Amino acid sequence: MTLVAAAVLSWFLGGLWIALMRSLRLGKQVRAEGPQSHLAKTGTPSMGGVSFLLAAAVVYGLQGGDTYAGLWLLGLGYALLGLADDLAGMMRRPLKAREKLAVQVVMGLVFAVWASGQVAYTPYPVLDVALFVLVMIAASNAFNFTDGVDGLLASVTAVLLLPFQGLVLAQSLLGALLGFLWHNAPKARLFMGDTGSMGLGALVAGLFILEGKLWWLPLAALIPVLEVLSVMIQVTYFRRTGRRVFKMSPLHHHFELSGWEESKVVFRFVVVTALTTALAYALWGGPA
Repeated sequence: MTLVAAAVLSWFLGGLWIALMRSLRLGKQVRAEGPQSHLAKTGTPSMGGVSFLLAAAVVYGLQGGDTYAGLWLLGLGYALLGLADDLAGMMRRPLKAREKLAVQVVMGLVFAVWASGQVAYTPYPVLDVALFVLVMIAASNAFNFTDGVDGLLASVTAVLLLPFQGLVLAQSLLGALLGFLWHNAPKARLFMGDTGSMGLGALVAGLFILEGKLWWLPLAALIPVLEVLSVMIQVTYFRRTGRRVFKMSPLHHHFELSGWEESKVVFRFVVVTALTTALAYALWGGPA
């Protein structure tokens, strides 16, 4: 019932959020340097992460919560940072990378100190703290880069949550994503924005950490890893040579410009995620 309740509430709040954004005439400002086909999406209501994260948090709270309340605080903190970035972008003054990084480090450090008392990956707590901070920063940014095609990040994240469906947190978050996908399916009527993508990155990474499955996160979340690597490779190579490795980064844009429709990108990236998540699950001890 947790999953169903979160899905229904998310669907309802998503509809209200769309109406509110339209009444305020607030919508996504699509980057002119992105794929030209995306320019038609300008004005689409954004910051939908507010609706589905709120739905998930409410349902999670009504279930009485569990030992993952600290993780929820981290996820909501990253979501608030994303919300600030979304709002700044609408005012055409996006937050600078170093500003976001500084806040990510502080929030990641607070979580890492707490999490190091819950689970250990090395013999030295200070190394665990450093590791957790790096993972939080990497995951939130990787998920942020993955969000760029209708339904992509929500679908990929939904698959990543499947191995943890015995947990109330995962059930509430998966249900909320399903409710959001009703509005985010191509052609999307609502985008999650940085609000949703940064919050999801922190929550998923934190879940893998606290469940003792951190080493399997890069395998399960292979698509977000490839997305952020494509950006790093593209930027580094272009600065050195003035040429590009990919037609456009992040990686999903490369495939779009190679002739794949958005729906094909989403479908195939989700298939890859299903395979890598199943492999990670089997390797960490789940049934084959």
